[in-house]
Amino acid sequence: MRKMVIFALFIAALFLTFSAGMAEEPMRVDFLNVGKADAIIIAKDPYTIVIDTGTNSQGKVLVRELKDRGCQSVDLLIITHYDKDHVGGADKLISSIPVKQILVPAYTSTSKQTKQFLEAVEEFHVPCEQLNENRTLMLDDLKLVIDVANERDYGEDEENDFSLVTSLFFGKCSFLFAGDAENPRLGELLSEEIGHHDVLKVPHHGQAEKLSAAFFEAVSPRHAVITSDTKNLEDAAVVRFLESAGTQVWLTREGNVTCTCDGENIRFSQSQP
Repeated sequence: MRKMVIFALFIAALFLTFSAGMAEEPMRVDFLNVGKADAIIIAKDPYTIVIDTGTNSQGKVLVRELKDRGCQSVDLLIITHYDKDHVGGADKLISSIPVKQILVPAYTSTSKQTKQFLEAVEEFHVPCEQLNENRTLMLDDLKLVIDVANERDYGEDEENDFSLVTSLFFGKCSFLFAGDAENPRLGELLSEEIGHHDVLKVPHHGQAEKLSAAFFEAVSPRHAVITSDTKNLEDAAVVRFLESAGTQVWLTREGNVTCTCDGENIRFSQSQP
């Protein structure tokens, strides 16, 4: 009897050791402190996804962050739109770390930063697809739903409303990366019933829009991240509304914001700037 008990305990210990070895790594999302700009890294072994690349001068910050963590390649790069604070560092990323696939919005831009990005795409032969309709991607247990703009023309200087908006789902948790969506684009998202997400990357660096309150209410995030800097502050009204609704607000101008998620629990931390 004693031998049977010892054997059973041995099998149980072996099973627990094996299970621990098989435990999945959590997903990590980093919102980098790159000024009034977006540079976001999503990492879930074995995948690395980047949403936007900051400005031209801050592209090196993104590259350094990826290299410091031993990133060998970027599986997917999403450029939400062609403003310099989103696409500016893309050429540095592409020339420094292999990028397997790029998704971009369906409009054209003649800016210097966009030209440099497209030249890098051509030089390094990176597959780059212009999205004309919504796209769902599965990377093992990560689900990405990319929402494209509904209109072909938002008027002069309205590139922000072409922003690709990405929903990310992992287990029971969901994230919404809203680019620089302004009022028309927020209206589209509301009409599509974008719905609740646990974490929101606040659109357009925390600038207030007529539909901001309705949008925040629809998303009802537990955490919200605003990418701003001391020279380009977020609107205080946006922060007040989110906090009054029980949302914890994180500002990248106060340091890199890191989120870890195991599919059920979400934890945030922030480094010193």
